[in-house]
Amino acid sequence: MSVRVYKVGGPALEDPGLIGLLADEVRRGKGPAVLVHGGGRAVDRLLKALDIESRFIEGRRETSPEAMAVVEMVLSGAANKQLAAGLTAAGLPAIGLSGRDGGLVRARLTPDLGRVGTPEHIDPAPLRALWAAGFLPVVSPVANGPLGEAVNVNADEAALGIARAVGATTLVYLSDVDGVRVGEGTAEVLTPEEARQRIEDGTIAGGMALKVRVALEASAAGIPEVVIAGKARLLGQFPGTRILARTASQERPSTGPSQNGQLPRNPLDRDSSGA
Repeated sequence: MSVRVYKVGGPALEDPGLIGLLADEVRRGKGPAVLVHGGGRAVDRLLKALDIESRFIEGRRETSPEAMAVVEMVLSGAANKQLAAGLTAAGLPAIGLSGRDGGLVRARLTPDLGRVGTPEHIDPAPLRALWAAGFLPVVSPVANGPLGEAVNVNADEAALGIARAVGATTLVYLSDVDGVRVGEGTAEVLTPEEARQRIEDGTIAGGMALKVRVALEASAAGIPEVVIAGKARLLGQFPGTRILARTASQERPSTGPSQNGQLPRNPLDRDSSGA
């Protein structure tokens, strides 16, 4: 079965005029799909309004318990329901849920970042139930922590974890850029060697560096098509930057879905945050 996973952020999430195009993008593909979304800008606005301190460390948000309440309110509340409702209005019946619903995503905490974690276990049963009923799952990346507490998981990593668990054939990261900028242009294809060099020299930095690392990990995990794209893809102008797998000499993890939902330890676990 061909399964597609989309991580949605930036204009694709915030511009109501693009929701119909996003629905068309999902409809064009074959087989079931799932959308995982971010919403960091909306979180920023509410944190600022509430005078709650927030800082980013290597592209991830340090999340106190007070900030976590805001993250969950925005991501699993307003952002999730707005996106699901918009897609439904565009003729693509969608149901919003979070990583906490039905035990979809369990995360392990990352040291020194508060309520921040990385996906440790994915239970695809809630997604399969929605697919069987004819709905598109729209997932907030807020997950359950070790004690059942709300944990802030980076939406890119949540999408990767879900893609691994369901054996996805396509993983598309839709954000506020049309691909990965290299020099004066946007790369059509990015190899691991080029990516590492650009990250080391600072050309790719911050949130994009994290996104590229996660995309490289997804490609190396055996997901056949991994793309970083933006508004231009929805408009039919530029499909995005295709991320290539690691070289053949490097060992690759298993390509199929996890048998028990348990995800292998990820080399990216140095740091973590979702909104």
